Amino acid sequence: MKFTGFLIFAIVSIASAQGDGTVLDALKLLPRDAAKRLARIEAREGAPVPERWYLLVHDPAEERGVREYVVADGKLAGSRTLSQFAEVLKPGDVFGADAVKIDSPHVARLAAAFAEANGGRVASLNYELARDAATGAPVWKATVLDAAGDQLGVLVVTAAKGAVLSSAGFEKMPAADVLVAPAAVPEIPRAAASQKKRATPTPTPKPGLLKRIFGSNEKRPKSDQ
Repeated sequence: MKFTGFLIFAIVSIASAQGDGTVLDALKLLPRDAAKRLARIEAREGAPVPERWYLLVHDPAEERGVREYVVADGKLAGSRTLSQFAEVLKPGDVFGADAVKIDSPHVARLAAAFAEANGGRVASLNYELARDAATGAPVWKATVLDAAGDQLGVLVVTAAKGAVLSSAGFEKMPAADVLVAPAAVPEIPRAAASQKKRATPTPTPKPGLLKRIFGSNEKRPKSDQ
């Protein structure tokens, strides 16, 4: 694997191990009733972790059915009844948080692998998760961008098993072992999510690896309060 590919894979792996800004972490912050009515997920300029996750749920109390929750810095930053990503949400758009078994780091790893196989270099990703119009199943759509903001390709990945459905813009496939999805994420009762997180030690990368990847701007893992 080339160094650029290793760099991206290492960053994604560290983010996943630390629970640093992944979509499954964001979903744990949704109120229980809202999580059941999840209808869309959006994020922009993830490198590979975005600054904000936008979690759109169907709200039957609203005329247009839209309520958007924003998660930033590991916290629920607020909610509103307007969204730049959807004007209207209907019951048929709902898939629910429990249907999301594949976390965002797997999508980022796939994006890095496809870009590497085609001689490109990922600078950022735009994430979208919604029901597929043809099958009705929730799927990830990742738009892969280079440093100039130009689109390298678009990956469509199932949210249940992590299988690649399409890879528009990428002529070559990466190695088969890269395409293997992680084991399905077990359902975690939302009320017990924070308790389980405290009870399970968080793997900490060696300082030397972080220094080689991030240089002098490395982020120190947050200590437990």
